[in-house]
Amino acid sequence: MKSIEVFISYHQEDEELWKKLETHLASLRREKIITTWSDRKIVPGQEIEAEINKYLNRAGLILLLVSPDFIASDYHWTVEVTRALEQDAKGKARVIPVLLRHADWDNPPINKLSPLPSNRQPIKSKGWTDQDEAFLEVVKGIRQEVARLVASSTYSPPQQISQELEKCQDQVTRLINEADRLLKDKKFEEAALKYQVAINLDPNSVLAHHNLGYALKKQGKLEAAIASYQTALRLDPNYANAHNNLGYAFYDQGKLEAAIASYQTALRLDPNFANAHNNLGSALKSKGS
Repeated sequence: MKSIEVFISYHQEDEELWKKLETHLASLRREKIITTWSDRKIVPGQEIEAEINKYLNRAGLILLLVSPDFIASDYHWTVEVTRALEQDAKGKARVIPVLLRHADWDNPPINKLSPLPSNRQPIKSKGWTDQDEAFLEVVKGIRQEVARLVASSTYSPPQQISQELEKCQDQVTRLINEADRLLKDKKFEEAALKYQVAINLDPNSVLAHHNLGYALKKQGKLEAAIASYQTALRLDPNYANAHNNLGYAFYDQGKLEAAIASYQTALRLDPNFANAHNNLGSALKSKGS
């Protein structure tokens, strides 16, 4: 079995906790289940951003070490997180937030991801009397996720890409970030235009198609939103969040059967998707089931 490459994104203020995580991952590295990479492995003379992009593109598993400093960092939030979510949306990598310290993380764009530890208690909190126990829970979760990746018939290790394609991906990432900010400011038409430019550059950007669907739905353009979600799902049928949001759009159209089917698909792909459970319950209640 080929090792899964794990990219670890963290803020320098959390270096001590990152080092402890690396120590706890030693058993997985020794078993050659994973290899790990972080920006600490960049040697003098290498271009930092280029190296980060290279390893982000190669990773099969991306860990986001979440803390207040991580969330406050524009670079981590608008570059590494967005690129990680693009890789996740394309099915090229799985993204897991690892909760280091208490922070307001349960918001878009990472609130749909399942974090570790699974009890959602940050490693550095009163929820754990022993940090080693918390790290052990994280390692167990990573081991399980790696096993799922290896067993998945759709997974294949990411390949290195050309410098030209990497530059295009950087531009797409910037456009998605700009559109996301417009979306947050409720400038839905402007956001939709930015997502469309990103799609023109990369027609296979699952995240751009999905987020375009969300911007269109916010404008009440349900048919166009559904088409965008369906395009995202043609590119990645295993994107649970797209199935859930497609269900939202069907529900708003009054198409309860289609909405229920979409929510059920989202839950089949991610049984712990709380929002999809809630939406399915609402749709079943509306149907009178």
